[in-house]
Amino acid sequence: MQPVRLAVVGVGLIGVRHAELMRSHEGCALVGLCDVDPSRRAVADSFGVPFYSSVAELIERERPAGVVIATSNDTHAAVAEICARRSVDVLIEKPIASTLEQAHRIVDTAQESGIQVLVGHHRRHNPLIQKTRELLADGALGRLIGVSILWALLKPDDYFDVGWRREQPGGGPVLINLIHELDSLRFLCGEITEVYARTSSAVRGFAVEDSVSIALHFASGALGTLLASDATPAPWSYEATTGENPAYFRTHENCYTFLGTAASLAFPRMELWRYADGSRQGWKEPMERLAVEVAGADPLTRQLTHFCRVIRGEETPLIDAEDATKSLAVALAVQKSAHIELPVQPALVGGG
Repeated sequence: MQPVRLAVVGVGLIGVRHAELMRSHEGCALVGLCDVDPSRRAVADSFGVPFYSSVAELIERERPAGVVIATSNDTHAAVAEICARRSVDVLIEKPIASTLEQAHRIVDTAQESGIQVLVGHHRRHNPLIQKTRELLADGALGRLIGVSILWALLKPDDYFDVGWRREQPGGGPVLINLIHELDSLRFLCGEITEVYARTSSAVRGFAVEDSVSIALHFASGALGTLLASDATPAPWSYEATTGENPAYFRTHENCYTFLGTAASLAFPRMELWRYADGSRQGWKEPMERLAVEVAGADPLTRQLTHFCRVIRGEETPLIDAEDATKSLAVALAVQKSAHIELPVQPALVGGG
């Protein structure tokens, strides 16, 4: 079987990471890089592939079957349209877009052109997340009552040397980081029907938030809470606890807690707490802690494998444009709720 020809548009940190994965993946071949910044040509040279400043020219000359779009969020729709006009499937980095209007453009583009759109909410490909989804779906926890997420870490001062990270819209952790958590919650627990959020920028004083609290309501009737801050030395974040990215110091703590009528689950240590079968149940009674075994695998590599299979017609996207738009709507609802200091339903968030 011939390797799938792939290209990357947007040669920033995540674009380079995609290129590195393609170079080492036996199922695909990196055929070109594209960026509006001519200085990024050096990156293409290091990979030994052609460099382009035009997406259309890259596609015309290199004929990729798929393109990874890793440009700024507000350009995703325009790049996707260029690819769609040339019948090239795309993997779009998260979030799918900056606004719902732009996201709906991508949805419409996919429907009208027939191209496949996979959105890079890569945590859905993590075996830990997939096992948790399986446990919840199979009823191992009984009926889901609630979920609690703690996302706490310290971003260094030089992180904010990039100006847009200090500014609205989109520079704070809600759209950069917490959209991961919100998408995971939708994937694991079902649709989020209402959010009530408060934000604070009291630590740094930037225009963007440094701390967030969110109360969530799910269609199932389950409740959720999410407390987040990027201004505190703390071991409780998905990045630090899962070991998914070796660049982060791993703390081996838990960051998600799922509460059910039959059991509870601490993630990512995958500790299932319950009463022994046939035993007396109640708050004073002994409980057992079971370790759920999960084989590790790199989710970005699994996502790339999945994208190749989508291009070949062997699989359908794990998260397509329409699904990813719902996750964006939840994140925008969080921002709106914090602004108006009232609960907001994601389904009713406007698209401007």
